[in-house]
Amino acid sequence: MVWPGLLPMPFILISIPAVVLLRRSPFWLGVTLGLVLLHCQAHRLVHPERPLSPGTVTLVATVASLPTGDEIYQRSDWQVEQIDGAEPAPWWPNRVRLGWYRGPPLAQGERYRLTVTLKAPHGVLNQGSGNRRRQLLADGVSATGYVREGSRLSAERHWRQSLADTLATQTATLPQGDLIRALVLADRRGLDEARWQSLRASGLMHLVAISGLHLTIVAGLCLGLGRVLLPRLWPDPAGRGRPLAWVLAALAVLGYGALAGYGLPTRRAAVMVILALALLWRGRDARPWEILLRAAALVLLFAPLAALSAGFWLSFGAVATLLLLNWARPCGQGAWARLVHLVYLQSGLTLVLVAIQGFWFGSYTLNALWANLLILPLFSLLILPVCLLCGLLALAVPQWAPVLLQWADWSLAPLVWVAEASESASSHWPWLAGPMPGSAWWMLALLLLALVLVVLRPWRGWAWQGALLCLPLASALAFPAPGWRLHLLDVGQGLAAVVERQGRYLLYDTGAAFPSGYSYARQVVLPFLHARGASELDLLVVSHGDNDHAGGLDAITGAMPVAHHLGYGGAPCHRGPSHWQGLRLSWWQANLAGNNGSCTLRIDDGRHSLMLPGDMESAAERRMLNAGAVGPSTVLVSPHHGSASSSSAPFVQALAPQWVLVPAGWGNRWGFPKAAVRARYEALDSQVWVSGEEGQITVHFPPEGAVRAVSYRRHRAPWWYNRQ
Repeated sequence: MVWPGLLPMPFILISIPAVVLLRRSPFWLGVTLGLVLLHCQAHRLVHPERPLSPGTVTLVATVASLPTGDEIYQRSDWQVEQIDGAEPAPWWPNRVRLGWYRGPPLAQGERYRLTVTLKAPHGVLNQGSGNRRRQLLADGVSATGYVREGSRLSAERHWRQSLADTLATQTATLPQGDLIRALVLADRRGLDEARWQSLRASGLMHLVAISGLHLTIVAGLCLGLGRVLLPRLWPDPAGRGRPLAWVLAALAVLGYGALAGYGLPTRRAAVMVILALALLWRGRDARPWEILLRAAALVLLFAPLAALSAGFWLSFGAVATLLLLNWARPCGQGAWARLVHLVYLQSGLTLVLVAIQGFWFGSYTLNALWANLLILPLFSLLILPVCLLCGLLALAVPQWAPVLLQWADWSLAPLVWVAEASESASSHWPWLAGPMPGSAWWMLALLLLALVLVVLRPWRGWAWQGALLCLPLASALAFPAPGWRLHLLDVGQGLAAVVERQGRYLLYDTGAAFPSGYSYARQVVLPFLHARGASELDLLVVSHGDNDHAGGLDAITGAMPVAHHLGYGGAPCHRGPSHWQGLRLSWWQANLAGNNGSCTLRIDDGRHSLMLPGDMESAAERRMLNAGAVGPSTVLVSPHHGSASSSSAPFVQALAPQWVLVPAGWGNRWGFPKAAVRARYEALDSQVWVSGEEGQITVHFPPEGAVRAVSYRRHRAPWWYNRQ
């Protein structure tokens, strides 16, 4: 039986009153069905008995996406047909995301027999950075992993792969060839970091991700052409040829969605546009709110986990904002009134999207206001139609490709110019774009809600009550949090710890960096510091030179000012200051090489203490004990990630920590922390938390009372999709 395991008891209990009240209101039927659908889909992705559960298995699968990467390492989605020779039942998910090191060149549509090692969808979880596990589940990915070996069963390619290869060859020498491929086929593999940076700075990233805007433009162009051409080609006073325009518009939307590969955002947008066309075709009073809500209901009916995706809230939030603003202040008559109305809509939309973007991504850009005002009309009327038409004609008639694609390249020049101008403006005036502190997004949301209540006045008396929403902002600014904090970041099998006091910051180690270009310093540490509002570091301590501790050193020093750098790459450990922000700092380092030469830091406020020993092992621990430098500590960051070569019994007993935080990656291949080490701490009644299991761990050291630890998976984000 599958279904009882898919519906956990809390949701069965929630559904009972809904079923009881069905006779009174169909609303409860929608609530019940929504809960059942959501949790059926959710638990089929994470249920421990699902066929694609962690382990090593043999799969027969088809490449389901355009592969990314290079000849050394490739990553793609796969549609699974068989698992260890058996076909999975249709209700189980069959999509996995796999990496293949030194594998053959992959192409969408090819079929392989693979021996793979699978893991549950996972990712690190920290303040200020993304939630990879949530995004994987929103994309319907039931497992991730890597290919051990594989053999090709079928070389038949998907037609989209053939088009992508042809267009890539045709646009290889064009300056905007990467943008042409992104707009025609949703192939964003050619967009490099410089291009993404300029698009982010300008707030124009949404233009290269095929969504409702693109499909609406295509449908509008088809309807416009039909309105002009049909009376000439089919002159019928009764207008019986008019439905043909609607059918052609719907087919164009479906065709463009197929070119884009029908990813989740494209499917969501296609549902909305097709539903709007259907309502308009039937001649119904297709009110905008009706279209929006029905589209959202259909999307969530077939893909309930789409609500875990940022794209869902950005797209539907944008449409809802435009509808609300247009209802509050309709457009007047005349060209000047339309221009003012356009600026009004764009300004309100920018503020709302800044709040949503700040919540999801921890960043903002005010350049989006003027950049979209300049580019969106041009994009709708010229850039997208020219790129799409020229790209498709170039694929159909290759001998015309040089001329056609040159026109498409020229049409994209204004977009590139605006994006580069925005990036330049941001470099001169940093306040135009940048990271958004974690507390800023909800303050902005409260201010926007207060503004809506004061201006629109949906209920009598709310004009002054809306202003009360500004009080949390004043209280947050007037009463800073007392005491100090340790933030042990979840950086996989590495270490990065931030100590915070009164808006000042100390960073101990930086996490790892990899040849692929991925750096935990860029992806986790810096976003966290920005989310906390940090613009500089008072102290940067790098315990030793191993990559998992020092890999992000260059990224940190290149991104923000550092007042004092100690340890690896900086001043010797013993030259560190003895006090910082009213806290006493004690430094110690053994005259040994490697892990045993880690720069060790102890922080003490007179009541509580914190020990940061880096990767020291038993040899350095003995020397530290003999030097009399070990004393009881309230919190200990476990040395060497909880390995058996560290945390010796005398060292542990001398420290007697109340809390032990282990910086070890989830499911790491070394099995850290070792069971014997964990048992050694637990024998002293120490609370042992592992960063890979808990996500970011924040420990509050108050002026009075006991310390308090908060886990991002256990407390801050306790939803099922954050459990590893």
